[in-house]
Amino acid sequence: MTRFAAALALLITTGTLAVPAMADTFIFYEDEMGLSANPIHERSMSDVRLNELVHIALWAPNYADQPTPVLAKEATLDDSGRVLTITLNDVKWSDGKPVTAEDVVFTLQTYKNPESRSLDRNRWDFIMKAEATDEKTVVLSFARTYREPPTSQLYMKVIPKHFFKGSTAVAYNHSYRTKPVTAGPFEVKEKDHKNWILKKFKSTRDSKIDEIRCQEVPEKRTQAELMSYEYGHAMIEVEPQQRAELDADQCCTLKPYPSKSWWYTAFNQGNAHLADAKVRTAMSLAVDRQQALDLIGEGELISGPFTLSSRYYNHDVTVPTQDVAQATALMEEAGYTKTGPNWTKSGNTIDLRYFYDEALGEQGQTVATNVVGQLKKFGINVSNPAAIGGESWEERIMQKKDYDLVMGVWSFDVNEDIGQLFATGGVRNFIGYGDDRTDQLLSGAYESQDPSEQQAYMKEIHRRLSETAPYVFMWSLRNFSAISWDIVGAHIQAFFYFTQFPDWDIKKD
Repeated sequence: MTRFAAALALLITTGTLAVPAMADTFIFYEDEMGLSANPIHERSMSDVRLNELVHIALWAPNYADQPTPVLAKEATLDDSGRVLTITLNDVKWSDGKPVTAEDVVFTLQTYKNPESRSLDRNRWDFIMKAEATDEKTVVLSFARTYREPPTSQLYMKVIPKHFFKGSTAVAYNHSYRTKPVTAGPFEVKEKDHKNWILKKFKSTRDSKIDEIRCQEVPEKRTQAELMSYEYGHAMIEVEPQQRAELDADQCCTLKPYPSKSWWYTAFNQGNAHLADAKVRTAMSLAVDRQQALDLIGEGELISGPFTLSSRYYNHDVTVPTQDVAQATALMEEAGYTKTGPNWTKSGNTIDLRYFYDEALGEQGQTVATNVVGQLKKFGINVSNPAAIGGESWEERIMQKKDYDLVMGVWSFDVNEDIGQLFATGGVRNFIGYGDDRTDQLLSGAYESQDPSEQQAYMKEIHRRLSETAPYVFMWSLRNFSAISWDIVGAHIQAFFYFTQFPDWDIKKD
């Protein structure tokens, strides 16, 4: 059977719409397609990757992961260390209007407006005031003092004020979500339920590739087969099962790339059982993390909310190993007794509902099933795991908090802002965690201007979170992408997958 015939048969049997790779069109596959081309409402790494291609940022990381100006032209910090004056480059939106200082101010105000319900709004709390003093000049006033311009905290993608008619209350379902006005390397040409099609837009950094097709293909095996048939140029994440066959197929290269992502199982502390740190710690000790990790591939076990490569990771805090005896002692200290196979209190069993992010696919289902099995064996009555994702995740998990246990992944940029997860009232603190010591440490880290002092605070936060167990901290996976041999110049960075995409190119025959 020819490659074309095999690919055609694959498309018929799977129902996947694929387009053969063309000379000037870059095709990549996502497990779950990005849902919003509005950076205010990024809720997944698919959204982040899409918006890297579509929007322009004030600063972005260069090849050495250091801040480099993009929309910003220059920045000057005043003697107080609290006021930054930014001059912008001359750039136009895709509708022909100039990008102005008012757009930057509007973007910040939109992020911060609670009615926009941005999950990233607390990220900009360090900016107390933003004003446009002229068309190309933005003045930012900070809540604390800086020794150098905080450019690594200003990787902010800008949106056009005129599109929203001045209102900073931007709903998630606003039309901009799928029909944005852009100033990045690409603009949206077409969007359907399975594809984003982007065309080149000449802005500050001209791409070598004319068109991009982002295609949702939920099954990893199908993605791998499409890569083998040379229908695509990139598979964002390759699971262990597909690595050997793709490596042997010689259609592509497997590129490892660093990650600031880590897996967790979170405890909803609105549940009376899970509000007790002893119960949470006991359940954490009842789980053999390595056993679960071995089922899905390679990775590094963690003891807190950072990856091992982070300068904030506290290597003095050991990764908990399964210790059923210690877990049992903690349950008894918390007032529980073993009645038959289950732990009970006042005659009642611990009945918990377990969910996982459906974007984790088969890996998520495998791990969730294993963790649930281990908890049941320990004596916790946990439901069979159920997948939940997309808008349902946002509504049920993040807003209504209608769950008991949930497994997901957090991904961070260079700032590794865990305050939004664990500070009392943090915008992503969906577990209801509140701890005075953690809040004090976070405040110290945010207020300090000494990098070594900040590092010490964050390491102590790591220790405190390990002690109070708001999550079962699980692991950081080793990530691999499949990149077609037809692609040259591909460079992938942690979190910022497509930041250097304008330098990628497709070989011409």
